[in-house]
Amino acid sequence: MHNKKIILKPEDRPDEPPFGLKIAGYFKRLGILNPAIIQRNNEIDLLSRLIYQDNYGLNSCIVRNQAIIEGKEIRIKKDSKEYPLEELVFQPKSPHGKNGVEDLRASYVRGETPIHGFLVHYNGPENGDARTEYLRTKEAEPTNILKWDRFGIYFPNIGLEEAIEIVSSKNHQQTWINEKNQRNIKSPTATYPPSSPFLSTKDCCLWPKKIIKNNKEHYGIIIRLKPDMQIVYIKDFQELAKYEFWKNTVQNIEDNILLGIENKWEKSHIGLAGPPFEIKQGMLIPYHGVVMEPERNYKFGFALANPDNPQEIWARTEKPFLYATKPWEANGIVSGKVVFPTGHVNKNGIIYLFYGAGDKYIAYTTTTEKEILDSLS
Repeated sequence: MHNKKIILKPEDRPDEPPFGLKIAGYFKRLGILNPAIIQRNNEIDLLSRLIYQDNYGLNSCIVRNQAIIEGKEIRIKKDSKEYPLEELVFQPKSPHGKNGVEDLRASYVRGETPIHGFLVHYNGPENGDARTEYLRTKEAEPTNILKWDRFGIYFPNIGLEEAIEIVSSKNHQQTWINEKNQRNIKSPTATYPPSSPFLSTKDCCLWPKKIIKNNKEHYGIIIRLKPDMQIVYIKDFQELAKYEFWKNTVQNIEDNILLGIENKWEKSHIGLAGPPFEIKQGMLIPYHGVVMEPERNYKFGFALANPDNPQEIWARTEKPFLYATKPWEANGIVSGKVVFPTGHVNKNGIIYLFYGAGDKYIAYTTTTEKEILDSLS
């Protein structure tokens, strides 16, 4: 049984918006969760998703919180009023994300100094659900996580209906048909196609090192086109904005599978948790698995892969490594049980896993490489 501890709650400063957030009128924090994690020795930056209610309904932004490792504990840094230190990083803006930005993944690539990020823009079910934006910290200030270069790269750049027609996999086709039908159920007054009828993706992140393909270096981009996880290889990030790239990806989706569904606790779908990280035995891929019936239940596991060939999976957790055991890991903003790790730090042999708990809190637990390896089969 893992020891678990909440470190950030919406109640920490319930009615005060982050400085700089464009808001007028009513504001109430409902959840803070799913942080991207950047470690600098004992210092930790958490780029957290803040969910709030305003005059228009639910929305979300990304804020920076700070923490420090003290012994075996994580301590959130606070201001003079004993509120958690907080700075606004990303907020909803046109043309995407009218219902919020969420679940940033941020990581490094070996040999490069900028931090690479993938930010989800949530448009609501009537507008194609979620699109992902690629961005990275500025070349002149690569460690400044408050300043990012944004390139207008949003993806996938293919419509849901076309993707359904051309996808090579019957399993993906049926999943996307169900997604299309679910969008219409969620928004019965909307006419299909909606104004932004894109195929959706979330849980995107870079493979931590470049991969050699056809004798040339490529970035490996982990994506999630339900129900499983894929990886695509690019030489230039502009490829992610191109229709032909996504058409080819969809048509050949089975060639891009990174992890498929194997276990009962992954029955609905799977997706990347935090960024992969390398240990002596290989590359660990943290991922979540979901079942939706009889209740929504997010659990967490690992896979071990060849660092130089990501699609060569050597081992995997048959049983979930982490799952909801606490009352506060269930029935937050959305009903169901949720542990949703999105980042980690490694200090003195202890791995700290940070996760969204119950779609409401940020919590952490600790483990070791040995414990992870012992869970694989």
